[in-house]
Amino acid sequence: MMRRHTRLTFLFAMTAVAAIGTAIGCSGTSDPGSGAEGGAPLGEGGTVGRSVTPGEDGGPPTALDADASSDAMDDAGGDASDASDASDASDAMDAADAYDAAPPPGPLSPTYVDYDVNHVLITGQSNAVANGGVPVLTSAQPFTNLMFDTGVMPMTTCDGNGCKAYQTPNAFVPLVESDKFFNYTAETPANGLADEISHLAAQKFEFGVRAGYPAKHDVLASVHGRSGNTYWCLRKGFCQYNADRGHMSPFAQAMMEVTSAKTLAAAAGKTHVVRAAVAIHGESDHYAYVDGAPEFPLAGTDGVPNKIKDYSDGLLEWQQDYESSVKAITGQAQSVPLFISAVSGWTTTRTSQVAQWQLDAHIRAPGKVVYVTPAYPLSVNNDCLHFDSTGLRRLGEYFAKAYARVVLAGDKWEPVRPKTIARAGSVVTVTYFVPAPPLTLDTVHVTNPGNFGFDFLDNGAIVAISSVAVTAPDTVTITLGAAPSGVNMRLRYAQNQDVNPATRCIGPGTVYGGGARGNVRDSDATPSRYGYDLWNWGANFDFSVP
Repeated sequence: MMRRHTRLTFLFAMTAVAAIGTAIGCSGTSDPGSGAEGGAPLGEGGTVGRSVTPGEDGGPPTALDADASSDAMDDAGGDASDASDASDASDAMDAADAYDAAPPPGPLSPTYVDYDVNHVLITGQSNAVANGGVPVLTSAQPFTNLMFDTGVMPMTTCDGNGCKAYQTPNAFVPLVESDKFFNYTAETPANGLADEISHLAAQKFEFGVRAGYPAKHDVLASVHGRSGNTYWCLRKGFCQYNADRGHMSPFAQAMMEVTSAKTLAAAAGKTHVVRAAVAIHGESDHYAYVDGAPEFPLAGTDGVPNKIKDYSDGLLEWQQDYESSVKAITGQAQSVPLFISAVSGWTTTRTSQVAQWQLDAHIRAPGKVVYVTPAYPLSVNNDCLHFDSTGLRRLGEYFAKAYARVVLAGDKWEPVRPKTIARAGSVVTVTYFVPAPPLTLDTVHVTNPGNFGFDFLDNGAIVAISSVAVTAPDTVTITLGAAPSGVNMRLRYAQNQDVNPATRCIGPGTVYGGGARGNVRDSDATPSRYGYDLWNWGANFDFSVP
């Protein structure tokens, strides 16, 4: 693989070992039991293992696999150590002769390796391909971000089941929203994602400003999603029923995009790396469960029968297949995390197993599957099923914020999610991971669905909640109407969909009826390229209570 080594790359390579030690020592959060007294730890980014999901034994996600945890820690330092691996040993020695200074201090990770073209692969179902994403908002490229000359969605002959042909590109062109999946031009999340990454690179990470830093961070965005497709149809290997219709595998298309990008970059004398995959997905698998026809368990893409037990397993497999397949094409050392948003909404049941399995995957595979944001704060189309163009571009910016934390800062991303849950009589205390304290209960930008989004279940029955309050920068205290029985108790948040056909919708409830949602958010002031609020909202969850 051809790779351009900048002065920054050399400096970072020479301090990689020290940087890894520092990163590992500092990246963990505090002891999960250090929150409210008697709290039950709900898993954090430093551990990995098979989680216990609702309906198995009633327990919260639990880390069990020590070997997997060790592997995850190895992966956490992989990019840094690979910067000075055997293939680059001579370059590193040359760098030692040429530069004896420490890496320039600043916000950029010392393990960061600079590339000319930073590729992000976008998959998912209808929201990924901008079903209803009108009007188009982004008709000019404010930075130097890229798409293929065949469009941000380089496929053709598409319908509600799939697409039949890949459009091989001949060049990179400026990224704008000018493509269509159905019969209209729409705003995908691509510009929001790429432009916000470039914006943050300059505004927060001082690209083009700080001495020794790269001038810019150009993103190539390409979409290979399919409207209405389940995980089985999007993963490596494809689903048989769409293959029988003559449709092309979306995953295979993604690898065609990687090959095309590598070829075009090389021809232009540029370096190329795949930084991440993004998935905006979950609705079709949710409804498959509701209809009693789930496609899980599935054989693994490695051929092991019934290996993929549920959607959470699928997300872990998806990330592993993206990473291994990309590396086989590019030869890159960099990992390929899978950034996910929560299922956009559902309208026929109060709760969703898929929404919980998405959070479980984040806990099970720290740094590999990255839960970015719930979907309920995003604005929606009048069909009450899809985001509008503003919601899609804002969603792209949420992905960009997490990308910047992981790729540019070299840190891990945690959404606003419970760290511990404790109970004393009728008082339940939830301590959260909070990217930007303090927490607040916001009923202006998301309407209150009742109890600010919380449900408490006592042996299967929802019981009365007297009050919900933020009692510390990272803590929410819920007071029940009476002390519960102590049998099979659960706390849910944003698992409260209105199922009334006359009023049900998805989203924040500020224009239409609103979907499964809650009012917990942090105070993140991350600057937005397109002027959006980018607070981190509480993840949908369903956990047991001690």
